[in-house]
Amino acid sequence: MAKGKVKHGEARAEARRRNRLAAKQRVVAEAAVDAPRDLVAVAHQGVDLEIGDGEFCVFVGPSGCGKSTVGRTLLKLLEPTGGTIKVSGNDITHLSPDAMLPYRRRLQMIYQDPYASLNPRMTAGDIVGEPLVVHGIGTPRENRDRVASLFERCGLRPEAVGRYPHEFSGGQRQRVGIARALSLGPELIVGDEPVSALDVSIQAQIINLLMDLQDEYRLSYLFVAHDLAVVEHISHRVAVMYLGRIVEMTDRKSLFEMPLHPYTEALLSAVPIPKSSARKRKRVILTGDVPSPINPPAGCHFHTRCPYAMPRCRAEAPVLREIVPGHVASCHLHDGGVKSPLGN
Repeated sequence: MAKGKVKHGEARAEARRRNRLAAKQRVVAEAAVDAPRDLVAVAHQGVDLEIGDGEFCVFVGPSGCGKSTVGRTLLKLLEPTGGTIKVSGNDITHLSPDAMLPYRRRLQMIYQDPYASLNPRMTAGDIVGEPLVVHGIGTPRENRDRVASLFERCGLRPEAVGRYPHEFSGGQRQRVGIARALSLGPELIVGDEPVSALDVSIQAQIINLLMDLQDEYRLSYLFVAHDLAVVEHISHRVAVMYLGRIVEMTDRKSLFEMPLHPYTEALLSAVPIPKSSARKRKRVILTGDVPSPINPPAGCHFHTRCPYAMPRCRAEAPVLREIVPGHVASCHLHDGGVKSPLGN
């Protein structure tokens, strides 16, 4: 008897589950019918960037604005639909995977999640040494020595080469990822928020390691970041993105001392300052949400949230141009001359 009741209950639960699934499918189908078929999300447009030898360039901006896409497109992990990508003057935009192989040695990446980016079935030593095998570099013994040297340089014990990713802490896993990126001797490393998944004390260790490696190997970095305190500490140049466009770019000192775009001003005003005098500073609080990249607003993409928006902003997109030497921004406020603070 009890057995029959259980089966009856299971049948009713399954029927309810199917009804819910059918309802969801109807909602999705109706939405698909009603949605325009010619809408395309543009991840980024008009991004013009040159990274010099030994430069630390950082992209900041809201989630979903295209920062990570820029880095992945630069490495051709995503194929661009327009524009060009050049490495030392050589156009690599349309190269095949085989033709890209020599450039892979020069362009490497450090991922945001140090656990998801490591193969759990491989030892840490095999993970770091795999690029050497793929590119046919060195003998097995030379590669083992190279891996042990990289472990030691990245703050890991050489005897840890036989351990698996789950046996490391989060900070140690990220050090393994850094060692893997260094194994081929790259010229440029793209870091997609490489310290955001780590606690603050470990973040400081990883950041200091990256800066030391840059000085030692003359590396160039393109980093995606959200923590502006970290950005101010590590960057040479900062690019601010909003809805797929670079809205401001300059050296870190100029950006933090004199922001020339309203979104940058709002970002910097949100950074906590542990001083009593900071209580009197102006806090710029943006209203509303970031618009959808599928249907961005006309004119300036930021005008729906900008506290200084004018009628012109709603109709005409501002051009990214040099406002002061070495400092570019796209904002109509500066057409009559540089305004800083922006509200004046």
